[in-house]
Amino acid sequence: MRSRKNSWFVIVLAVLAGCSSSKTVPYESKWNAPFTYVDEIKPDQKDQASRLAYGIINDEHYLYLTMSTRDPSTIQKILGSGLKVSFTPEGQKKDGYSLLFPVVMKEDRKALKRIDTDLPNSLGLDLLMDSYNKEAVWKDKQGERFINLVEADGSIKSHISMDKNGELTEQIAIPFSLISMNPKESSNLGISIKIDGASSRSGFSPRIGIGLGGGIGMGGGMGVGIGTGSGYGSRYGADDRGVDIRLSVQLARGNG
Repeated sequence: MRSRKNSWFVIVLAVLAGCSSSKTVPYESKWNAPFTYVDEIKPDQKDQASRLAYGIINDEHYLYLTMSTRDPSTIQKILGSGLKVSFTPEGQKKDGYSLLFPVVMKEDRKALKRIDTDLPNSLGLDLLMDSYNKEAVWKDKQGERFINLVEADGSIKSHISMDKNGELTEQIAIPFSLISMNPKESSNLGISIKIDGASSRSGFSPRIGIGLGGGIGMGGGMGVGIGTGSGYGSRYGADDRGVDIRLSVQLARGNG
């Protein structure tokens, strides 16, 4: 009897350990030549918990990250809570730099839960994506601040979209200069990709609203497509798991 109790105790400890930590996964970046940012970054690894696929390439000046998924629960969380990507250059403070994108207003998050429409063939979804692609929140040594993605100055690029097959794709380009890193001198970069569970604190609210409270979500099926019409709604509401992907990235170097 005592042995059985000890066995259960060990199992519980193992489960708790699995829930409280995320294993760091090694990843080798590919050299960005002759690739282009928009067309050639193909996810080649997948996180089994969230079914979020990811791919990374770099050159001497930029890191390019693409993430994609068809998993309904993960899509719901990205559209409802946003995706936070943190960067830890070798020898620097952990998660000292981060990009929160998309940024979701608290009132819009509440409205999203009430909307029922067809994904991905939704006018409301197109409007939502257009709104999301206007702003992001960037964190560095000076703190957190909004960045304008529409009138970009060529520093940070970030874009989210969904295709007709229901695959959500997010692309990010970060200059190494913004994370105080010289890839010629240091080749290791820690990257954390985090999607908070539904019970997590929402944090920032952007200055640009989606208008779901009195606009997009009103009448005629003009909602944002994460409702029950195509399986993106209530039956996934009880799934409060968060996603925490931690990568140790070995940067690629050119022939020169």
